[in-house]
Amino acid sequence: MTVSRADLRRFLDGHRAADARLREETLRKLPALSTDEARAEYDSLCRVWETSRLAADAGRLDHGAIDERIALRRRLARRR
Repeated sequence: MTVSRADLRRFLDGHRAADARLREETLRKLPALSTDEARAEYDSLCRVWETSRLAADAGRLDHGAIDERIALRRRLARRR
């Protein structure tokens, strides 16, 4: 599938415009938050960070477990 340069440019420009709009709304909203609302926003961001970090670590752990099992099988195969 090929994408024309003009279509790609429109796509990227649209994303830049949407990002700018979201940033403006965020900067307008933040000063109006109460202390409890700000704390809830912060806690939500922390949960997202921890969840994404745990998911990334789980992937690494799976690869480590696979490597360990392969090494164990090789050791056991040599003993036979």
